[in-house]
Amino acid sequence: MLRSSLIAAGAVILGGTAAAQQVENSFHTKVTPAKHGGIFHVATGTWTRNVPQAVNLGPDIVYNNTANTGGFTSGGIASQTVDFDFVDAGRIPSSTGPVATANRDNYNVNCVEIGYCLGDDSGATGPLNVEVQLYNQYTSCADPATALAVGGFLGTGLPNYDPTTPPGYFACWTVEFDLSGGGEICIKGDGDGVYDGTIDFDQFGIGVKFDPGGTGGYLGAITVGPLLAGDRNWTANATGGLTTPSGGGNTYYGPAEICVPTAGGENSSGFDQEDLWWTGDRPATAQAAGCYWFGGYANATGCAANGTATGHVPNAGLYALLQADTTTDCVEQGPNTGVGTPFCDPANNNSDGVPAVLTGTTLTSGVGSGLHLEVNGGPSGEFGYMLIGTASETVNPIPISNGLLCLSVTGGNQFGRYNFGTLTNSIGQFDASNVFQNLVGTATSTGGTGYDVPTQNPIPGQPAIMSGATWHFQLWYRDTPAGVGQSNLSNGLTVTF
Repeated sequence: MLRSSLIAAGAVILGGTAAAQQVENSFHTKVTPAKHGGIFHVATGTWTRNVPQAVNLGPDIVYNNTANTGGFTSGGIASQTVDFDFVDAGRIPSSTGPVATANRDNYNVNCVEIGYCLGDDSGATGPLNVEVQLYNQYTSCADPATALAVGGFLGTGLPNYDPTTPPGYFACWTVEFDLSGGGEICIKGDGDGVYDGTIDFDQFGIGVKFDPGGTGGYLGAITVGPLLAGDRNWTANATGGLTTPSGGGNTYYGPAEICVPTAGGENSSGFDQEDLWWTGDRPATAQAAGCYWFGGYANATGCAANGTATGHVPNAGLYALLQADTTTDCVEQGPNTGVGTPFCDPANNNSDGVPAVLTGTTLTSGVGSGLHLEVNGGPSGEFGYMLIGTASETVNPIPISNGLLCLSVTGGNQFGRYNFGTLTNSIGQFDASNVFQNLVGTATSTGGTGYDVPTQNPIPGQPAIMSGATWHFQLWYRDTPAGVGQSNLSNGLTVTF
């Protein structure tokens, strides 16, 4: 009964959001055919160029919104003073629903492909970066700050403007992000692993943010943004869709694609993508965060139309292709899963334009306290160490440089630092893929990602960590790209052992 009530409430909320959608006015059509810009390996922070797409990745395509619309949107980024997200929704089915060929309830995504276009970047001051985030049970046009983020990554050094681009045209690229080697993201089928039969609860979300933090000089100066894709009136539809037409062709659970673009490549529409998305706040042009589209998708010119025909209105869908391995069971990762309860979450952004995210998992070996901490999203090459406290502080956190200390130091509460001694040294460094690596081998931590928390704690007079006790953790780290002597902190994590 409770679940039915929640579904009904969600339907009312979505109806109100969709009715309030606004027309996006930043549609650009003078684009070159998208080139494949290579594969970015998230684990190493390196690129492989001039290779076939999706080498050794997949093998299953589980979401495919790549049908050409002939344009892209920038959201007016060249006029803005702050960065902002584009967040789209689609569906990947579970085995509990009417899609007979869906054989699992979660998907170990090992490759994400996106597309984008940009104008002349000769005025850029740094590389073009993009932040990508995936969400479970995401409802179209929902505020991503309230959504269940299950994993994300930062892609750096993306291909930029091609000098061979004809004058007055935008250069367009597709790029793939290889998540293999530990960066795979576990997405649940039908949003939560169970088919509900309502679009509000059976979707996932994908968000992109170009030039996060404006560190590359694109924000406020250069037009850049996601390719638009999706043409459900002409591309193939999978059975069991919740929208009409449903899309979902050229996926492992859908039919073969019926529209083959003359230039090759993918040409499918995202399963149950709804022709609307969320765009973040754009104060410089007085565009509030919320639901956007182009006034209602229309394509009377057929398969693979170039988007320039009279009366053509592009689908409000972001170019995205997700691939997964054949794993039938995977473990979710991200700030809202695992061991512990986050607080002061998200943390303040660092010089990369993103917060450092602290998460916890249980060690199956029982070494030390049994808690393993991981941190993602810190600035590459910067050092830090873990903190522990007897209480959290979310009402009056203490500003320290560019971060907030959310461990209480009032009312007899204490905190300590894991940066000394043979058992309590967590000193580490963020690697090229922005993952915190413990550099000090101890009795409980032999190096590698994150930190294995020992039973001994660094607060004088406090007892060892024992079963039934509750402790609070946070990471302090240097952030010299933000300025000499600058530092920051991750979110906090409360753990009951």
